[in-house]
Amino acid sequence: MLISNKLIDLDIRAVGKKDVIDHLVDLADKDNRLSDFEKFRTAVYKREEEVSTSLGYEVAVPHGKTNAVKEPFICFAKSTKGIYWNKQLVHLVFLIGVPENQKGNSYLNILASIARKIIDEDFRIKLLETNDKNEIIKIIDPTEN
Repeated sequence: MLISNKLIDLDIRAVGKKDVIDHLVDLADKDNRLSDFEKFRTAVYKREEEVSTSLGYEVAVPHGKTNAVKEPFICFAKSTKGIYWNKQLVHLVFLIGVPENQKGNSYLNILASIARKIIDEDFRIKLLETNDKNEIIKIIDPTEN
């Protein structure tokens, strides 16, 4: 299962992108998706330094590939107030984690799927308006139900 209730925060209080990343990495760690919290967090920070993961549409998709990830996952956070992510206001954040040995297909498929979906205004509106974690899972990954 890529996403679960434990990997979702529908009212994140973080004020900056590092706070959001730290919080989402913590959710993944508490859900036993990581073997090494710090190694994964460092991989996400490193990727963010290379190129911003703000994709427009008020969405950011920070991600990391490392053997500190046990199995592919998606964390999701929503900020009503918004968070500045490299000068762009972001309301929806997807954190993707993929094991190093699966970085090809799994990683690209997950990232491509989210990138395709965020272009759809209906998708974004549903995520912004829904406050039910099970509904969020159905919206993000309909195959989970």
